[in-house]
Amino acid sequence: MTFELRDYQRAAVDGLYDYWAKGKGEHPLIVAPTGSGKTAIIAQIIKDAMSFPDTRVMVLTHVKELLEQGAEGLLRMYPEADLGFYSAGIGQKTTSRPITFAGIQSVWNKASEFIPAPDLVLIDEAHMLPRNSQTRYAKFIADLQVCNPAVKVVGLTATPYRLDSGELHKGDGALFDGIAYDIPVGDLMEQGWLSTVVSKSAHRQIDLSGVKKRGGEYIEADLARAASDPELVAETVDEIVTLGSDRKAWLVFSSGVDHAQMIAEGIEGHGHSVGIVTGALGASERAKVIGDFKAGRLRCIVNCNVLTTGFDAPSVDLVAIVRATASTGLYVQIVGRGTRLHPGKDDCLILDFGDNVARHGFIDDVKPKKAGTGEGKAPAKKCPDCEYMIATAVRICPNCGHEFPPPALNHGSTAYNGAMLSSQVQAEWLDVTGVQYQRWKKRGGGEGKPDTLRVSYTCGLTVVSEWLCPDHGGYAASKFHSRRAVLGATADTLDECLDECDGWRVPGRIKVMPDGNFHKIMQFDYAEEARIEKVVRDMSREEIDAIMDEVPF
Repeated sequence: MTFELRDYQRAAVDGLYDYWAKGKGEHPLIVAPTGSGKTAIIAQIIKDAMSFPDTRVMVLTHVKELLEQGAEGLLRMYPEADLGFYSAGIGQKTTSRPITFAGIQSVWNKASEFIPAPDLVLIDEAHMLPRNSQTRYAKFIADLQVCNPAVKVVGLTATPYRLDSGELHKGDGALFDGIAYDIPVGDLMEQGWLSTVVSKSAHRQIDLSGVKKRGGEYIEADLARAASDPELVAETVDEIVTLGSDRKAWLVFSSGVDHAQMIAEGIEGHGHSVGIVTGALGASERAKVIGDFKAGRLRCIVNCNVLTTGFDAPSVDLVAIVRATASTGLYVQIVGRGTRLHPGKDDCLILDFGDNVARHGFIDDVKPKKAGTGEGKAPAKKCPDCEYMIATAVRICPNCGHEFPPPALNHGSTAYNGAMLSSQVQAEWLDVTGVQYQRWKKRGGGEGKPDTLRVSYTCGLTVVSEWLCPDHGGYAASKFHSRRAVLGATADTLDECLDECDGWRVPGRIKVMPDGNFHKIMQFDYAEEARIEKVVRDMSREEIDAIMDEVPF
């Protein structure tokens, strides 16, 4: 029996083999978004490996359910697969099969029992690997390399960074040495292989002013307190119920166990069926809640730090993130719970109450931060009565007893109401009300690099800049020369530009696209030239060096 890979799945498998063939490394990652058919990719890799005599393959992960799901998926696509399990949770400890699905908790110190040792190890949900190199995964792989120095390790994940944001293939002790193939989530949505995600405004946001971090992530106890204000919960529930009125399956991520209970009670109070899943729930009870949800007997599941990895419910068409996370990986995993296709499902509505989209970016263009230790000093504040310095989170001064007011909740209505995907970002026309020209040196540019001309267009309260590079040569200079005619310029050098730019034409409006914290100019409209005051500044080197703005080239 054969199975047909989708084009991008085939490209991922070929990318892996190309990575090895070109000697890029031995232990790469394959990045496959949630719902992209990772099981098919794994099945093809295993089937190809089995074409070589006496090959041994191990699929390694951390959750019993993922082992069972992976084995079932492999047998659907590759029925002749000769597989076994090594997992205490499943109740099997087989070492003799060509293909072994193993739980890391069971095999981490048992590498020598696999004779012959595996030639290939596939680690599913690789983002769950801890940063510390002295882990069970690291020990098991190190022991396997003693048994079989040629063993190759491949990680598969939707997020090539840990939940604390550290990239899996970088840094000391990294198990992986590169990315063999990355399947873009935006492309899969555009091509119809994944459900697209949309956003609507969440009217109230969680106030994080008193929430500290540990290990790069918000401390759960602090976060739960910030999110559990009864008024805030009530308004949050009202919004979920209102905006979810035409949605069939709601998945809510809470900030803590008590917070989950409050949300669930609120939604039930509106007449909807709700289940709660937390880490304290037994396996059979959890399975029943999830089963009822998948069968449509429950409209909503509220969970706390549980249903982020390996939870497969394609019917989910509303994800409410009623928590903040500093982890880009966790943010992507949460949103990914709503990207699977399902009959009658047009898209998935993401309700972000934790300012996570603004913090991490569009779901198809996230920029994970480098992981920190989380061990730095907490910010301090000064007591207004005795001027004693205390930690920001302290509410009563230990020196004089002054009681600080509790942090104010954010009652604003400016919550995130924009795009979830970069392709959903809309360009807009802005009227130009002012312009400034100035000599500019890229910060940290060093000696010998030419200065540029920064042109800053004032558009009401927004300032949008472009940089013209007449002295750079090559492509950068050619871009300037192509603009000269429309500007009415004759200058060839930066000095000549500064002499004549106050006579250049100025567009009446510019079309801009949001680009992170800045704007990118997409188009100029000179049909009606702006009638404005023009300012020219030939700044001193000291002034230039003192300016801290970043230049995007």
